[in-house]
Amino acid sequence: MKILITGGAGFVGSSLAISLKMNYPHYEVFALDNLKRRGSELNISRLKKHGVEFVHGDIRNKEDFDAIPAVDTVIEASAEPSVLAGLDGTPDYLINTNLVGTVNCLNYALKHKAGFIFLSTSRVYPIKTIETLNFVEEETRFALSDEQPVPGVSSKGIAEDFPLNGARSLYGTTKLASELIIQEYNEFYNLKTVINRCGVITGPWQMGKVDQGVMVLWIAK
Repeated sequence: MKILITGGAGFVGSSLAISLKMNYPHYEVFALDNLKRRGSELNISRLKKHGVEFVHGDIRNKEDFDAIPAVDTVIEASAEPSVLAGLDGTPDYLINTNLVGTVNCLNYALKHKAGFIFLSTSRVYPIKTIETLNFVEEETRFALSDEQPVPGVSSKGIAEDFPLNGARSLYGTTKLASELIIQEYNEFYNLKTVINRCGVITGPWQMGKVDQGVMVLWIAK
């Protein structure tokens, strides 16, 4: 089994790569990353220590995929993950990474007939709709109630049929747009695909910033 993880030197990508090698040492795992995120370069030695092959490249450049051999599965874990990204009027990097980059990853997977796993985000759900939800006060937290003004939400959480109309941040929009393109590749090219909408994630080796990774930054402070 050969696996390519894009964003492989990031928090999620490196965690997946190392976990895969630890649990399936016979797998060949490649980690592609442009090292833009400050601190991601510190993961290179960790990846190599566990037998992961690091490739310095950028998913925005389709030519960078030429340095990677054919694989069986692509895990698309690369992204500009900031909810505030692009709001200053410079959305180019965000869109080119999170949308155009996803297309390049899809075309690479299609070329090699590889399975495709896309790590999306709960940010695809509109912000203003979420703000209308009903909560109940429990002993240690506020929890979603079963009585809600919109479908697709209950005390169990938010489901896939939660309404998607409305603004959700440029970050969330690029991830949702990628989801739609992935569904088209699945339908018309018969590409095996999985979309996983991740929630708030945190843990060791996350290089936390105020606008992303706030939990680990808070603990570090």
